[in-house]
Amino acid sequence: MTSLFIGVVSHEGSRFSVSQGPGGLAQQLVAPLAQLGVEAHAQVNTADLHDSATLPVTDRMTQDSLTAQLHLEREWARFLQRSTGPRWWAGHSLRWLRRAEQALRSPGPRMTERLLNIELSHLDLLRAGLAVGSDWVLILEDDAAALDLPDCAAGLAGLMAAGPRQPQYVNVSQSFTNAELGIEHLLAPVRGVEWAGSIPRSVLAADRPVTNTVCAILYRGDFVSRLVSAMDALPMEPVVPIDWKLNLALMDLFTAGELQAGDCWVVEPAPIDQLSMRTLR
Repeated sequence: MTSLFIGVVSHEGSRFSVSQGPGGLAQQLVAPLAQLGVEAHAQVNTADLHDSATLPVTDRMTQDSLTAQLHLEREWARFLQRSTGPRWWAGHSLRWLRRAEQALRSPGPRMTERLLNIELSHLDLLRAGLAVGSDWVLILEDDAAALDLPDCAAGLAGLMAAGPRQPQYVNVSQSFTNAELGIEHLLAPVRGVEWAGSIPRSVLAADRPVTNTVCAILYRGDFVSRLVSAMDALPMEPVVPIDWKLNLALMDLFTAGELQAGDCWVVEPAPIDQLSMRTLR
């Protein structure tokens, strides 16, 4: 029987607190997955794991964090070999203008503390999945939801049965479209693999690692160990969002030859929606 650890990143007072209980996606997936031969266990993180005594947050740390995110945005675009035409540069330049504003009016330490707690929660859940020896690890943020639960469960079960080598991880959240991410040129259908759910979806393999936020990513269990090691090797400062921290680790693993073409899959459209992204649009 395939085993799956489902970790949920949340916090006290979250407006998506439903995700922490039986009405949340993680708990709702357990029963239908069991019927499909997948033994799933869910764990929710709501604690703040950042120790301010060990790593005190300063205004300089916050400013460095904001600058680092913009540099990473450009580095990631180069890594993806994406087209950075006038529209991309206009958006990037606008973010630099906002950055100049933030240099004068700092958002304060709370933003950086939140980024640290989210990162530590993700890593804690990845380690928890590693500790129990699950075949697969699905990390969800608390704004993850599925409109069609049977379709989602069947599709996830199918992905986990795809083969012994690939994929190493699968993006299963519909946060941005592939066009918005600028990754369409890297994707091609996976031969011999179809989405096992009832809703038509494409299963695509990427020439190099790509991500679509960290709202919902399915990781092969033995890949989690390498991923956690790669993330642990990265410095805590400057503090960047977990999405960018993951991107940094994936770039390092790809450069080192530990990730190859086809190791990353993308489901389009994805079965899991990121609710906070819907409210922002």
